[in-house]
Amino acid sequence: MGKKVAWDYIVPVTLPVSLKNVQPGKLHESLLRSIPQGGKLHYLAADAWNAMVEAAAAAGVELKPTSSGDTYRSYDKQLAGFKQRYQLEKIAGTSTKSFEGKTWYLKRGMAMLATPGRSQHNLGLAIDVHSASEKKRINWLIANVEKFGWSWEVVPSEPWHIRYVCGDEAPQAVKEYNARNPKDAPLYGTVSEQKAAAVVKANTPPPNIVAAKGKSDINIGNRGTLVKEAQSLLTKHGYVCKSDGDFGPKTSARVKKFQEDRKLQVTGTIDSKTWAELLGEVCC
Repeated sequence: MGKKVAWDYIVPVTLPVSLKNVQPGKLHESLLRSIPQGGKLHYLAADAWNAMVEAAAAAGVELKPTSSGDTYRSYDKQLAGFKQRYQLEKIAGTSTKSFEGKTWYLKRGMAMLATPGRSQHNLGLAIDVHSASEKKRINWLIANVEKFGWSWEVVPSEPWHIRYVCGDEAPQAVKEYNARNPKDAPLYGTVSEQKAAAVVKANTPPPNIVAAKGKSDINIGNRGTLVKEAQSLLTKHGYVCKSDGDFGPKTSARVKKFQEDRKLQVTGTIDSKTWAELLGEVCC
């Protein structure tokens, strides 16, 4: 168990409606807003961050990201960072992560990093605060992050990493900031327009889910073109198997590993949820 610290405040992230069914690291520009210190955040997180920066400045505390790359990160940027810190060659006694059907080992002296598509940075909801451990700054953050809708994620090792956790319901302090700093509606639409568009998007199944509904479940012993298609898709996602149209133990093992990595029920059967993941874009 980690050492108890004064900033031990962790709240689960409530996802804004506009991020439902959005591929992490592949956010449309309309969902992002530049912040004055460099980098971009989801527009709701940007409001919360800017409100907190203003309040901190009034108290004589400067808040800024460690770099523009420590705000929103694209999938490709997260991937590049991940491959800088992790390797496929085994390193004894180090931390590991599963990615693309393989085990990756954290290089000596490197800080851990989320796998691509799994970081809140990929959703524009996280920011790493420069010199967060400085006494005056950390004390101010401890007293104010909750007020502005933020929370830490990894305690006690990452005092710099905070996430916006309030979804579409901005805290009162952020609402007051927004009232003082109105934004141009043409860029993002009014709040009601944004929510209406997000609800429509959230209720529209992605193409891969629609396609999966037309696929039959397959399991060990099945043969044919559907099995061959599944084997080809597994290989495409990095779970290499022979596309011979014969669903044997080796194919089942690849399916189980795929399901485990995608947080699906591990059955070895390719059901509708597994089909949907297989039919989705590679590395998303």
